[in-house]
Amino acid sequence: MRKSIKTMVGIRVAAALASVLLFSVMITINIIRVDRTQERSAQASSLLERALSAEVAHYKWSSNLSNALYAGREFTGSIDPTTCVLGQWLYGDAGIEDQTVEALRSQLEPLHKELHQSATYVLDLLETSPMSAQAYYQDTILSNLSTLVGLLDQVVEQGNDLNDAAQQQMQTTIKIMHATSIVGLSLALLCLLSLVQYVLRQVVAPILTITRSSAP
Repeated sequence: MRKSIKTMVGIRVAAALASVLLFSVMITINIIRVDRTQERSAQASSLLERALSAEVAHYKWSSNLSNALYAGREFTGSIDPTTCVLGQWLYGDAGIEDQTVEALRSQLEPLHKELHQSATYVLDLLETSPMSAQAYYQDTILSNLSTLVGLLDQVVEQGNDLNDAAQQQMQTTIKIMHATSIVGLSLALLCLLSLVQYVLRQVVAPILTITRSSAP
């Protein structure tokens, strides 16, 4: 009888510990998922910020070059394609692992390099043939800029999609965390109640009965 009681109590204790352990594991897994989702969301937001900043910066660059060609002002923009916001991203860490973004970076790199280097050519041409320089600016540089901005718009669109996917994944993970928390706690509570009930019925109750029977 003692062995049977010991076995039954051990089973209930093991079940309670297993349910608590399962609850802890599921919570840990969901926390890791939340951290990864937050990281992806932050990467997508950073990608959006870089792409939008690059668009604004290159519109300003083009305006600066236009003032130099048409108004005789000094060109203060960058000729080096690695120093601007977009260049630092193209020649540095992408900041996010995504095949679409990598493909867009591959298309942007040569176009961006050509755009910056064309400033040297058009400014040299300005000294000998202002009309040819202005025509080159209108036909080539603005065309390349339009293509560049179009690719950056695709980066922005992909960044929005990645950000939306990360937010959706976050909501799903939170729902799963709530569900596993309820299930895990319920299992643990049921196991503990079963243990207490068994001990009271099979151990405490017989002891009380024997105590009353042996009382004078």
